[in-house]
Amino acid sequence: MKRPIIVLCIDRDNDLFDKGGVPGPLVGREKNLQGAISLSLADPEDPDSNAMFYAVKLYDQLTKEGNSVEVVTLTGDRKLGVTADRIVSAQLDRVLLELNPTSCILVSDGVADEEVLPIIKSRIKVD
Repeated sequence: MKRPIIVLCIDRDNDLFDKGGVPGPLVGREKNLQGAISLSLADPEDPDSNAMFYAVKLYDQLTKEGNSVEVVTLTGDRKLGVTADRIVSAQLDRVLLELNPTSCILVSDGVADEEVLPIIKSRIKVD
């Protein structure tokens, strides 16, 4: 298989687990779709589910165009800060080792999740 591009969604405050009961990281279309549904049902107003649905949509579009793609959601911790960043970092390292991607496309629901961008850029090219 050709090395994939990762469509990368970040849930830095870990609402996916705290509200939806789904632990991260999520790798693959079905796991991300089910995680987004679980979070939406638990809290229909949580923007993380919208980001995850968009990541799946982008995955579908890129796949339809013939790209090698994987969709991934990383989670952190409700305390945010260093605690969340270390968890996101560890999950990212595992995913990168497993998938060996060429680059990633970041999907975010706002500034708090984008604060991990330096961590991501230190490990993989961001398109």
